[in-house]
Amino acid sequence: MKRSLSVVLLAVVFVQQVFAQSIDEGKKFMYYERFNSAKEVFTKLLAANAKNEDAAYWLGQAYLGLEDVAKAKQTYQTALQGNPTSPLLLAGMGQVELIENKTTDARNHFDMAVNTSKSKDIDVLHAVGRANAYTKAGDANYGITMLQKATTLKGFKDPSVYVTMGDAYRKLVDGGNAVLAFKNALAINPTYAAAKHKEGLIYESQKNKEFFLPAYEEAVRMDPNYGPAHYSLYFYWYFRDVTKAEDYLNKYIAAIDSDPQNDYYRIDLKYASGQFAEAVSQSDAMINKIGANVIKPRIYRLKAYSFKSMGEASYKEKDTATGIKHFTSAKASITEFFQKAKPEDIVPKDFEVIGDILSNTPGSESQAYANYERAMNMDTAADNKASYLQKAVDLAKKQKDKGAIAYWLQKQYNTKPSPSNVDLYNLGRAYFDAGSDGDFNYYRKSDSVFALYTEKYPDQAFGYYWRARSNWSIDTSMVNAMANPHFEKFVQIASTGKDSVSFRPQIKIAYKYFIGYNIFVKKDYKVAIEYCDKILAIDPADQEAADYKRQLTGGKTQSTGNSTAPAANQQKKPATGSKPAATKSPATSARKR
Repeated sequence: MKRSLSVVLLAVVFVQQVFAQSIDEGKKFMYYERFNSAKEVFTKLLAANAKNEDAAYWLGQAYLGLEDVAKAKQTYQTALQGNPTSPLLLAGMGQVELIENKTTDARNHFDMAVNTSKSKDIDVLHAVGRANAYTKAGDANYGITMLQKATTLKGFKDPSVYVTMGDAYRKLVDGGNAVLAFKNALAINPTYAAAKHKEGLIYESQKNKEFFLPAYEEAVRMDPNYGPAHYSLYFYWYFRDVTKAEDYLNKYIAAIDSDPQNDYYRIDLKYASGQFAEAVSQSDAMINKIGANVIKPRIYRLKAYSFKSMGEASYKEKDTATGIKHFTSAKASITEFFQKAKPEDIVPKDFEVIGDILSNTPGSESQAYANYERAMNMDTAADNKASYLQKAVDLAKKQKDKGAIAYWLQKQYNTKPSPSNVDLYNLGRAYFDAGSDGDFNYYRKSDSVFALYTEKYPDQAFGYYWRARSNWSIDTSMVNAMANPHFEKFVQIASTGKDSVSFRPQIKIAYKYFIGYNIFVKKDYKVAIEYCDKILAIDPADQEAADYKRQLTGGKTQSTGNSTAPAANQQKKPATGSKPAATKSPATSARKR
């Protein structure tokens, strides 16, 4: 009898060990991000024992890794029917609820899981931390608190807890504590490649090549089977060295689960190497092979990027018809991508590319602005924001849309940490030029910008001159003398400075304004003649000033018709102006504009 019991006991222990080994096998697949292989392991375990809560929890995690939230939810709901108080399953269900933005329900399940296990189960605390670290709606600080509790429990020696903690800190953009957590993981297991790889991700986010590239290389040396590190190296070399990129891609594909959709990476490398036509044809072949309803939307993005590059090449070769054809195809492909992609799969670059496509598609140019703005609002990198804004400015100039030029230059100015005097000048001029289309509000904005210019650079003549021009454009009859003080200040600075010679065209415009003002408003012909003399003193060949003086000294009154005296609307003509040199690099003379 005792022998029979011993045999039964040994059998039970043996089965438990087999299950434990299988759970560990599945968790190892999860570590390598081989979610399909993990799913197969946990599915078999659950089929053998429907009450195996570990298998149910990890099967749900495998489904989440495969981005199949519905299957994960179904797995947890089914398992909870048989074991409604299982802490692990409650934590898993909470993670699904976070994905569904049901934060209150999720927190209730997390608290139940922690309380039921009396805060003494490392796996449960880790599950709660994991849920909050890897979901957008998760509370990273709450997750870190749970993970820290896990590290204080007796017998703790799991490096993966520290890796999850590091990722939670990454979510909080706390690189220092994230790196510390990853180093703690490596202290437990010096060959834990995930920790070294994720340490590299921190340094890459800081653009610190001296640290992130060696970290990735060290991760693959620690564990050649750790696919994510191979992928990071492939991505780094993607646009730098196609041969190296291909080598790391081959290693990455060898390390991950077999999947027909893996062909995408090889096609993507065709794009990186400039083989755009091949990328398009192979993309179409892959769509036909896998099916348009099954294939991941990224293939349509790849097609769009390739068509865009082909269109740009055709335009460069002056083959406009072919270029338009390629951009039309690019527009169709990127539209399909946006229709099929999940919001979290769309990156700022996608909005930039659709902006580029629309700006080069006849009849669609105006739609490009909104996409450049979406890219700018979505991206957090200052350099990228500046690039999107410059594209919008360039498009507005290409379209000769003066209002749009002013709008985008204003946004560009607002985002610059230290805008220069030239930036401020260009913005004011853009508003002034936009006013020529008939909207006087632009002249008021121009006046405001150049008022700021005079405050920032009171010793420079440019601000006063363009304040005068702006106010003259508002007060076209000159009866309110709005431009007078600004022209006076401009002449005072421009005529006495070292650049006085280069400012002569603008000084003459100011004097001609005063000729008109004294003729039409003040009726003071003597002063008008004095301004004629001032013009002739700096430019004896100015025929217009000579004609004004001859008429005025001859006793003639201003007549209508073909008189050469300054008419009230003469200031509307575009005039040559000066543009300031940047204060960071002073020029010896102003440049004509």
